[in-house]
Amino acid sequence: MKRRKRQVGNVHPIYIRITIDGIREEWSTTRKCDISDWDKKGRVKGTKEEARSINAWLETLNARAYNVRQELYAAGKPFTPTHIRKLMQGEILEPPKMLSDAWNYHTNQIAGLIGKDYTMGTLQKYKTVFKVLKRYILLKKQVEDLPLNELDYKFVRDFDHYLKTDYGVKINTAVQMVKKLRTIIKIAYEIGWISRDPFIAYRARHEEVHREYLNSFELHELATKRLKRKRLIMVRDLFLFSCYTGLSYADTVKLKRSDILKGEDGGLWIQTYRMKNNNRVRIPLLSPALRLIEHYKDYPRVLDENFILPKVSNQKANAYLKDITAMLGWTKRLTFHCARHTFATTVTLTNGVPIETVGQMLGHKSIGTTQLYARITDTKVSRDMKPLKKKYKGQELFLSAEN
Repeated sequence: MKRRKRQVGNVHPIYIRITIDGIREEWSTTRKCDISDWDKKGRVKGTKEEARSINAWLETLNARAYNVRQELYAAGKPFTPTHIRKLMQGEILEPPKMLSDAWNYHTNQIAGLIGKDYTMGTLQKYKTVFKVLKRYILLKKQVEDLPLNELDYKFVRDFDHYLKTDYGVKINTAVQMVKKLRTIIKIAYEIGWISRDPFIAYRARHEEVHREYLNSFELHELATKRLKRKRLIMVRDLFLFSCYTGLSYADTVKLKRSDILKGEDGGLWIQTYRMKNNNRVRIPLLSPALRLIEHYKDYPRVLDENFILPKVSNQKANAYLKDITAMLGWTKRLTFHCARHTFATTVTLTNGVPIETVGQMLGHKSIGTTQLYARITDTKVSRDMKPLKKKYKGQELFLSAEN
């Protein structure tokens, strides 16, 4: 019996209610009765024809609900009170949405937006995470896919733990992989494919990573190091160009003459779009970068294809950087990420360039991302403290002679 606040009189509609795991579904039985005739046991009092007819209908609904529930149990698939109601009312149930449905839905959209909102690298990362996720599900559940409504907070925590232990990736890599799953689940939740968000209590915990960069002395030593092999010189120069522009390896080797423009200040600027996220970057060219461009103007690739620098495969470039590091006797690991950090820290921030400007040149949308690259160096600390040191220079102290 369901009382209505604005109901006139004592006759109220009778509703059927089904609750499973705290989830409730109720709908009208299309029958009514006087509130005074309603029994606490959920039936109409009395033996009159109308009472017997209503009670018989309620028994029929009860039996039907029980049978539908048993059928769903026997099917071995998860169900909710809504599934029972729909079957009782003759509706055809759609199969439950699976994790693979949500993943394919999002990755298909990414594939359609390659070169616009996404890159091929982003699509590949989602595919890689899904392969790992399927391996985990098969290991833990002995199935290849799961209904979305079976995913809960425990599943998220256990997958996070699996990545850091059995799968063996570093903490920050695990966080990025779980974030891919989080994105998929958020989309599924927003379009109504899942009834609850299993990530509502999840908090990602990053591990602080020390990012290598070259200080001004190391940068000078690298630039003036005499190298005999041509391929080592070429890779060193590509690395230096990245140090003075902040461009990644992929963005450096794809630069063409058309990407070099004259700025409002009369100098030459790079204007390009990042391969990683298609963000636009505009970078004033410093003298060392300009000299590198001039040095390679007659290189075959530059002459034939209008690029501004030579190209070496990323794999070989990293291998040659190891050789160069060994020749210098350094323990630092040189990568093009290291070059970007050098641009952010040693070349720009240390020399007073505001972090907002550095972030724009690096192609970051968030200042928080730039802060991961930026490090306050001893040189900048010394420069910032110089006025304070001058202020306190010669200040007298009244020191006691007693020990």
